[in-house]
Amino acid sequence: MDGPATITNPRTGEQVTFLGETPDALLMDVMWTRPGHRASAHVHPAMEERFTVVAGRAAFRIAGRDDLIAGPGETVVVPAGTVHLAWNPTEGPVRLRIEMRPALRWAEFTTRFFAGEDAAVLLAAYASEVELPPR
Repeated sequence: MDGPATITNPRTGEQVTFLGETPDALLMDVMWTRPGHRASAHVHPAMEERFTVVAGRAAFRIAGRDDLIAGPGETVVVPAGTVHLAWNPTEGPVRLRIEMRPALRWAEFTTRFFAGEDAAVLLAAYASEVELPPR
């Protein structure tokens, strides 16, 4: 990846700046701009996701456990294969540093998803990166 590139999800306002990528890790700065912003529960079958809160507070539900709130300087790690969701429980923006280990094709998936490509098609194409848990 040549220098930081920032993408914005027009549906949620979420902003992702890709800071660096090697096969071992993808490093991103993420801004959740919308109060109450909540992603759907999902799993990264082959990737660990590490959230470090830079500013604001973020909430997490990992493997169905009670909600966890993290503030600036705190890190939450979601092991590969673990159902989780994360959201902005505040009235203001939340800034996070997120690492995906290994990187796989997460930057490509995120870019295509933010561009509005069909989610079902993307989930089928990026099954190693993300899947929805059974209902």
